[in-house]
Amino acid sequence: MSDLGQMIGASKAGRRFIAQMRYYNEGDFGRLRGFMRSGYYDLVLMENPVDRRLLDLKATRRLHGRLKVAAVECAEDYGIQVVMQGEKGGARLRLQMKVNESYPHQITQYSLEPLDGGQED
Repeated sequence: MSDLGQMIGASKAGRRFIAQMRYYNEGDFGRLRGFMRSGYYDLVLMENPVDRRLLDLKATRRLHGRLKVAAVECAEDYGIQVVMQGEKGGARLRLQMKVNESYPHQITQYSLEPLDGGQED
């Protein structure tokens, strides 16, 4: 495992990322709903509620299948940025996640966006 890969598991943001991706890749949207309700900062959920986020992730799952980390661009204690690759068609998506510094390190920012033209970064 690379140093950056180890940093994901050691960071607060990385642990949130790992938990969310485990539920996503298992297709366990019931547990993912519970994770989002407790693991996302309230103001973030006011902007984009859990049900809307789940619809987006279900659509992503239908389109791309499970996602795996293709590259780690940044791994810090309170934020990560990774390139994910879908099992269906090999599309590449950039995932960014930030958590607040105080316990329980709720997610304050989350985005999953396709990379243009599947370019290598």
